Amino acid sequence: MAETALEVKNLSAGYATVKGFVRAVDDVSFTLTKGEFMGIAGESGCGKSTLAYAIMRILRDRARIESGSIWFKGKDFASLPLEDVEPHRWTDMAMVFQSAMNALNPVLSIGEQLTDAVHAHRQVTKAEAEGMAVAMLELVDINADRLRSYPHQLSGGMRQRVMIAMALILHPDLLIMDEPTTALDVVVQRSILEKIEELQTKLGFSVIFITHDLSLLVEISDALAIMYAGKIVECGPARELFSSPSHPYTQGLMDSFPSLTGPMVRIEGIKGKAPDLLSPPPGCRFAPRCPKVSPACLEAPGPGLVPSGSRRSCACVLVGGDR
Repeated sequence: MAETALEVKNLSAGYATVKGFVRAVDDVSFTLTKGEFMGIAGESGCGKSTLAYAIMRILRDRARIESGSIWFKGKDFASLPLEDVEPHRWTDMAMVFQSAMNALNPVLSIGEQLTDAVHAHRQVTKAEAEGMAVAMLELVDINADRLRSYPHQLSGGMRQRVMIAMALILHPDLLIMDEPTTALDVVVQRSILEKIEELQTKLGFSVIFITHDLSLLVEISDALAIMYAGKIVECGPARELFSSPSHPYTQGLMDSFPSLTGPMVRIEGIKGKAPDLLSPPPGCRFAPRCPKVSPACLEAPGPGLVPSGSRRSCACVLVGGDR
């Protein structure tokens, strides 16, 4: 059996507001194996970024983990004191944040920001840190002379590759990528994805790739997890899930982007809007928008993930265990 890199069990996290607690991640469980590329997809506001921040333990202010566990390196990161989690960030797990222009410090050079990450976790000389920065920039196809450049002097694609270099500079075992290709044109998106695949093959790290664009994930992911309103509604091998989605929400996502072949058809999308997570509906949270809703879908508690194949699971009352 493949070695487990990360195991999330019954994780709930969210935000305290004056109206109550918004549970943006609600009872989420999944397992990531060593060297696996896992894609997490869903529309905006479904809890993808909150899940990533919870795993990294960087939820701040009114945000918090409410319950559950995050097993990594033999430790439950959900219950560890923050001072015990800090040494593992960037050394064992790292994150590429959404919107590189905002994530990079505009008043520090690229070299300063890369070496700061090294000095924060390693006792090395300035020359050694710069050498590590140069080596990592070369891995992402950026010339060493860019060490003295500032973020505004780089293109969007280059800034995103700098973020990837910064995340990988200490060779972590787990890389979380939160919509790393947002706002980039499709040609640059493709080059970034190819570079991620190349680096993963070379360095052997596990990846959690978060996006609202399911079409990005199909070719590069080993496994897919589909999130809706704070819950994982379907997961399984990427190719299988793409070719035969089980959950009506996954089917709606698949139908929301055009095919490259075949006749032209009208793209309908998914009607309605996601529920208010302060007071989610009883039963299945997708039921108010589901074209296949039945009375059983409205019964509380909603359906949990059940097997829908040898390595697949789906949270839908219409899906049998032997599907």
